[in-house]
Amino acid sequence: MSVIVAEVYEALLEAGASEPKAKAAAAAIPAGANLATQQDVAALKQELKQDIAALKQDIAVVRVALFTFAPIILALLVKLVFFP
Repeated sequence: MSVIVAEVYEALLEAGASEPKAKAAAAAIPAGANLATQQDVAALKQELKQDIAALKQDIAVVRVALFTFAPIILALLVKLVFFP
């Protein structure tokens, strides 16, 4: 048990909880090492912003390709169908 979990365990025992219930409740609380810090969240936020920017660029490229090639393909299909 970590220090925080041990403190919770002892507090639950003092409050009148049974030993098995206090152990189960203290074990359910995550240790401090498993929690994200503000720096972790800020780094993740920055990484997500970069990923979103990259996706926006990819979408822009697809848009250009679509609006460039779609009329050409449509014109070729019309030519093939109506002017064999």
